[in-house]
Amino acid sequence: MDASEKCTPGFEQLLSEAGLSEREAEALRTVAQGLTAEEAARLMGVTPSTVGTYRQRGYKKLGVSTRSEFLSIPQARAEATSVTRNANATDTADNAPASECSRAEISRRKTNAGATRRIVLATIACLALSLVALLLLPAHSFEDKGYLDSPSGTISTDYGDLPNVVGMRADAAASEVAQAGFCPLFEAQASELPSGKVLEIKNVKGAAGLGAGVSAFSWGEGCTSGYNLKGGWKASVVLVVAT
Repeated sequence: MDASEKCTPGFEQLLSEAGLSEREAEALRTVAQGLTAEEAARLMGVTPSTVGTYRQRGYKKLGVSTRSEFLSIPQARAEATSVTRNANATDTADNAPASECSRAEISRRKTNAGATRRIVLATIACLALSLVALLLLPAHSFEDKGYLDSPSGTISTDYGDLPNVVGMRADAAASEVAQAGFCPLFEAQASELPSGKVLEIKNVKGAAGLGAGVSAFSWGEGCTSGYNLKGGWKASVVLVVAT
């Protein structure tokens, strides 16, 4: 409450009939409000000693000399009681909702923290599963398709050692035999095995009869392998490929 704010009608009438100046009235209002001279000085914008002077002047005009005598006046006592009651009501109104709000806020924060932890844990789990999937994908895909990733030894021919590419995928198999100097020719064969898998090696013979053109083979969804027949080959070989 501001020191200049009017109080109960009975108390204001008491101050008015006693002929108090506005500053003296303000000083006595702060007494009814339970304020010390220092607290009243901050409200009134004066020094504590000036507040004391105003209070003593007011006491004198009311026929009293101390705070207790002043507060024994019925109107002053009623005003002090009213101020105390209002202050208690304000504290209750302020504190109870604040307590409820605090509990609600704590509950909300706990709920949010729990949800955040669950989201973080779920994200970590998803990332871990994704990483495992990425690490295992090449081997898993290769295993599902049943392709070998390298020749399983060599086959001795009249033209030198020929990589045994049975079980490899056609393009990888063709690359292996080509590096060994054999021109890869292709022959399709219907099979329940994965498309593009080399099922058999046959017809190893000299390169004299290759002629011109390109040896090419396509399978699956856009997979193609092809080699120029005029490649300085020492021999040719037919790769039987599943389709």
